[in-house]
Amino acid sequence: MSLAPSSSFRFPFCPACGTHVNFTSTGDLVCPCCDLNSNLSVLPSEVTTKTSKSKDTVQPMWSKSDAEQKRMKESSGLNRQTIEESCPKCDHPEVAFYTLQLRSVDEGQTAFYDCPNCQHTWSVNN
Repeated sequence: MSLAPSSSFRFPFCPACGTHVNFTSTGDLVCPCCDLNSNLSVLPSEVTTKTSKSKDTVQPMWSKSDAEQKRMKESSGLNRQTIEESCPKCDHPEVAFYTLQLRSVDEGQTAFYDCPNCQHTWSVNN
């Protein structure tokens, strides 16, 4: 089967069976499923394309450098939860914390603690 210039052709798929066509350096098109055999020269010179762009995503905090994380903590005034846990350094009775999933999905989250009194930070893998 040969591809006529007027055929509806959605490159790189065969118009007869929809299979991905192979083409050679000389421009020959060959369908591995059916008997399509043609050349790129019979196709329209303009190829219509459609480009889509995914939504912008926010880079997770854990993937940023330590300096970036510190800068973001200081500038954003993150709202952290507080817990009645004593600081291991100064024994302050209440500390702030947040959690992140740093390890694989089947493992627990990592809890990060900040002491508001002495600014000591530490983490615990749950």
